Amino acid sequence: MNKATILATLLSLCRSGSGRISNIRFSCLRFLLSCLWLFAGLLLAGSSVQAGTKAGDILVIDAIGGANGSGALFLVNPTTGQRTVLSDFGNPAQGALGTGSLTGVAVGTAGLIFVTDLIAGGPAFGGALFGVDPNTGNRTLLSDFGQGDIQGPLYYGLAVNAKGKVIANLDRLGEFKFALVRIDPETDKRALITDLANPTQGGTDSDRFITDLALERSGKILIGTARGSGQPDSAIFRVHPVTGKRRLLSDFANAAQGADVADLWFSTGLAIETSGQIMATSGGSIAAPRDLLLWIEPKTGRRIVLSDFDNPAQGNIGASLKGVAAEESGEIIVGVAKPGFSDATLLFRVEPTTGERALLSDSDNPVQGPSLGAVVYIAVIPKDRDARGHD
Repeated sequence: MNKATILATLLSLCRSGSGRISNIRFSCLRFLLSCLWLFAGLLLAGSSVQAGTKAGDILVIDAIGGANGSGALFLVNPTTGQRTVLSDFGNPAQGALGTGSLTGVAVGTAGLIFVTDLIAGGPAFGGALFGVDPNTGNRTLLSDFGQGDIQGPLYYGLAVNAKGKVIANLDRLGEFKFALVRIDPETDKRALITDLANPTQGGTDSDRFITDLALERSGKILIGTARGSGQPDSAIFRVHPVTGKRRLLSDFANAAQGADVADLWFSTGLAIETSGQIMATSGGSIAAPRDLLLWIEPKTGRRIVLSDFDNPAQGNIGASLKGVAAEESGEIIVGVAKPGFSDATLLFRVEPTTGERALLSDSDNPVQGPSLGAVVYIAVIPKDRDARGHD
């Protein structure tokens, strides 16, 4: 499948159900634009700097940042909101290049930062897994999913397990047949964990795709899923990391688990809070768009709205939630767009009990550093993976 076919299929998926992109509140549109910019060659502000990371720092993926819109990995100070470009994926001096379609970031057990790109792989236009030095931002191509025995684009969703293996969201055949893949970053050995097209691993639907993933302390994997049917029928499954068997945890079409009208359309927002509770960002639904941060009970799958980004009583409002990560304090970092057709991106810190929001970093504020163009994924450097060796 070539790049043009992939983008055409993306557009078809976005239009399925209602046929109107505007009804999903820019979530699908922003994803599509991050891919279309592959061809646009946009030149966005932000030059690379050498900036060592430390525990608590926030890593933000800007899919279209850096030179020629090839993507950028930002480092955000958790106190001041100051932004610096750690790795410019359009700068060949820092290593292998991106394609303007970065999709995920996670921190390895030894402090190495992992970043995925949708189709930066070889001739088959598969995805790519990069390793990024946390001190210099220099990159190494660790796994090319355009080659090898398991191929395909790497979509939103990235994590590192306790053994240092990387878990990513794979379109297995480049035909919207989604699966989780486990990668050994040292040897590039790959293994499928769960395949949504495999009914022996759990029930699913033919048009269901993975929106994001997160690791629980037990080692089990959570996946957010959605469909192109035009109904609020997203679902979160718990996946066994060895057998790949899937168990439905939270069904968004089941009002008994939460009466909120919400969907996970391209929300790239699934995280585990320090208490073990599950956090998910919603882009609303095609029928009733809402911008919500949800609290999900890990045993029952019950959903509660923690922060409604359309409600000014909880803080500044925002739209098209993109990326969520939990800090050691339990507070939650969420990326959003300013309401309306704005290019400005905001990072909010959300209080985990009241849902109140405080603005941390505003891309319209040049005092805080280079502007963020299209935030798609967020991670926080934990204490045990501090590149400086902090406890």
